[in-house]
Amino acid sequence: MSLSLIRNHLQTAGEHVGDMLWWTLQDARISRARLEEVWTGAGLSTALLPEPPTPEKALRTAVREAAVGQQGHLIRLGKEDDDELVFAVVEEQRDGAGNVSYRQEARLILQKQATPALASDAPDHELVRAVRERYEGLLRTHTPDDVRRALVKTLASCAAVTLREHGGIYWVPAPFAATLRRLQMAVAGIGGSRIDVVPVHASPEASKALGDAARSALEQDLALLTAEIDAFLREPPDRVSTLTRRLATFDELRAKARLYHSVLHVQVSDLDAKLDDLTRHVEGLLQAKAS
Repeated sequence: MSLSLIRNHLQTAGEHVGDMLWWTLQDARISRARLEEVWTGAGLSTALLPEPPTPEKALRTAVREAAVGQQGHLIRLGKEDDDELVFAVVEEQRDGAGNVSYRQEARLILQKQATPALASDAPDHELVRAVRERYEGLLRTHTPDDVRRALVKTLASCAAVTLREHGGIYWVPAPFAATLRRLQMAVAGIGGSRIDVVPVHASPEASKALGDAARSALEQDLALLTAEIDAFLREPPDRVSTLTRRLATFDELRAKARLYHSVLHVQVSDLDAKLDDLTRHVEGLLQAKAS
């Protein structure tokens, strides 16, 4: 079914209740500077972006990418502490009798507290060169997975509901329509990427389908929070900030529930009462830590 045909089915004369969307990321590897440019140019907050690339993250990603498709060589973590991150390039040999032997051929060394330059005891090794080339690019570059996380974080800030079990298709309530269009504009500036948006208007079928999805999302969030607080009661977390963040999460879930109710008349039975109980548990843990 074409996108235009889907729009024709969903664009009725009823009130606009939100937008259905999905995205395609293509040529989405992008420099930090360019990502910030398209993001702010679309009017979005940089707080929604992932953290800037770091040497450690760049090296891990470079190693993972360089290892793909290798025959007879492995790249293994050799050391990781506060000062160094070291990977070893290892040759794997198999004989006809089923024996496997390994011989280390090179090390890749990142001094965490020094410059981001990558050192090696075999700088001309083919695999070392492959890692270094990727590493130097990744020091200033975000991967498509970084972009995907920024999309998911932005949609979460819009109270989006996942319409498919493993993600990929979302519904965003109408009050966030402007933010969604800004996100669509930003993504259009990332390679050949795009977000397809289909406005959804009120109809008995649409309201029921979206209402069921929204209710399920609220119930799932509540169940996860309940399980987490139960674990805290058995073994309180060390950090007070962990508990205070949960209080903020409870407020966010209440706000999301009010939004869904205002748009779709969705209501989760006893949600406020259950959140009040969880709040009392967390406040009790905070008082115990303060005493």
